[in-house]
Amino acid sequence: MNHASDESLLDWFECIGAGDIVPAKKPAPDIYHYVMQQLNLNPEECIAFEDSENGIQASLDAGLATIISTNDYTRRHDFSGAALVLDQYGEADNPCQVIDGSALSNDYLTIDDVIAIHRQSTKQ
Repeated sequence: MNHASDESLLDWFECIGAGDIVPAKKPAPDIYHYVMQQLNLNPEECIAFEDSENGIQASLDAGLATIISTNDYTRRHDFSGAALVLDQYGEADNPCQVIDGSALSNDYLTIDDVIAIHRQSTKQ
């Protein structure tokens, strides 16, 4: 079974935002504004996960704390302003490396790390 085409997966999400439903694509923050409006959330209630310079520009312009996971195409991008930059999110048997930001509680990003990063970012 191809999970990417399993329509029941859509039930996992309250809102799915894609570039074709907003006037301007990243680096414009339109997609983040759209999703927050649909979910009735403010930026301080959210955290973004991005992997590119255009993505972080969009998330920061929307007022969101942002966690970055680089990839082969974006590892040299400017991620200034990110709360955390990792080479990957990691797994128990495949640790990630922190490129910029605070140390993690494990060798991989956990929900506890995300919560701590979000709390720290809203204190500023």
